Amino acid sequence: MRRAGARTVEVVAPARLGTDFRWLLSSVWVGNLGDGLAIAAGPLLVAQQTDSPFLIALAATLQWLPKLLFALPAGVVTDRVDRRALVIAVDVVRVVVLGLLVASILTGTVSIAVVLLSLFLLGTAETFADNASGTLLPMLVHRDDLAVGNARIQTGFITVNQLAGPPLGAALFAAGSTLPFVAQGVLVLAAVATIARVRLPE
Repeated sequence: MRRAGARTVEVVAPARLGTDFRWLLSSVWVGNLGDGLAIAAGPLLVAQQTDSPFLIALAATLQWLPKLLFALPAGVVTDRVDRRALVIAVDVVRVVVLGLLVASILTGTVSIAVVLLSLFLLGTAETFADNASGTLLPMLVHRDDLAVGNARIQTGFITVNQLAGPPLGAALFAAGSTLPFVAQGVLVLAAVATIARVRLPE
């Protein structure tokens, strides 16, 4: 069993790419799983409070809109600051927003406006985190391995964020409206812990 696990790790993240790449990949995959939970849970939380198709659709839109609005500004910021520190900072912001959202749900003060604002802020922070973490890859692996490293990161995005995350988020929401957001907060914290272990070259 242990050998099978070691072989799987070697296939997913070859040792030649380095330990720091493995930490980066772990951070990206874990963070993307958390983001995938919100893809379904956000609109479901709005649907719990209103029957308006427009507002429910708006909840989904606000999760993707920041990528269109802030992709270029995020790139500019990323070029001018410590990239790992930027990822950690915006992920901490995400945890704070998720904590406030969960608190509003538990206290019964949650509103459609609060949910929509939270989703937009989470999407904005995600845009900066994804942009900055993506630029770390060329700093950690040899140029000849960039295609392999990028493929692993994109595979995690597609399978974890797009395929696994949304149904899991919906299942957690069905069990309790706060659960997917609590789980996302835990996963984002785990992403912070793993990327903090990445050692960047001078």
